Amino acid sequence: MRKKIRNAFLFCLVQTLFSTPLLFAQQDDLLKKLEAETPPAPPQKMIATFKGEKIINIETNETVKRKNLNFRVNHQFGNIGKESGGGYHNLYGLDQSNDIEIGFLYGFTDRLMAGISRTKRRENLVGEVKFRLLEQTTDNKIPLAITFFADMTYSMVDASLVENTGKYRVTYLDELILARKFSSRLSVVLTPVYIHRNVVFAGDQNDVFAISGGFRMKFTQSASFILDYSHAFRTQPAKPSPQFIDPLGVGVEVETGGHVFTMMFSNANGILENDHIINTLDEWSKGGVKFSFIISRIFKMGKK
Repeated sequence: MRKKIRNAFLFCLVQTLFSTPLLFAQQDDLLKKLEAETPPAPPQKMIATFKGEKIINIETNETVKRKNLNFRVNHQFGNIGKESGGGYHNLYGLDQSNDIEIGFLYGFTDRLMAGISRTKRRENLVGEVKFRLLEQTTDNKIPLAITFFADMTYSMVDASLVENTGKYRVTYLDELILARKFSSRLSVVLTPVYIHRNVVFAGDQNDVFAISGGFRMKFTQSASFILDYSHAFRTQPAKPSPQFIDPLGVGVEVETGGHVFTMMFSNANGILENDHIINTLDEWSKGGVKFSFIISRIFKMGKK
């Protein structure tokens, strides 16, 4: 009996040793056949390159989603530093308001957004449009998100009464926004800018070209450091007239339960790029820094 059991065991062992490689080979052939017959998954679009339509002062590639309405309030306080008009008497700029923008942005599609707004500074009425030309893919076959942005402003203020900002009432701005999400932690944007003003002071330029750039870098799971900067290629007025300064913004962005809270500081004069890129006079080194924030609320306007 023991001999029969031993022979049966040896037979099973030999059978297993010789059949296992064949079994694995058959499985490999089957997997290869299935892989060959299964079409590759289409490349996915990169999402959430930035958390909003703006970093601090400049536009991002992000747009409002289809059939969504974004009600947005952008508030910029006064200068913090005493040398630039701030100090404890006005609670370091919090008692003042350099600019306020109230606007509505609507997503006609996931790629096309349009909006209207009004700003306190120069009482600008603004119309804008943003369209995603290309979207970055996760397989890097499309390595950049390319977005077109344009706006037009009309100032209700008598421009002859406004110092150092030209005599214009109408401005036009065009941008080509180049954005890339390098990882879940780092997103970068670079933007060539063209600005046209209808009327300017003698010696100034109607047409101004500029370059803007910025980034968002996460340093924890819920917090990010944000920065943006713009430089205008323009002629400076002859001294002793005030010299125009490049706007620089820095801030911290915190995600809290589906909402994003951002603390932003910038020397920019005004919220609109049509304004602050070419009209900023305040300097960081002289305390010409302003605290600002953005509040937005998304309303769904129907089924997708």
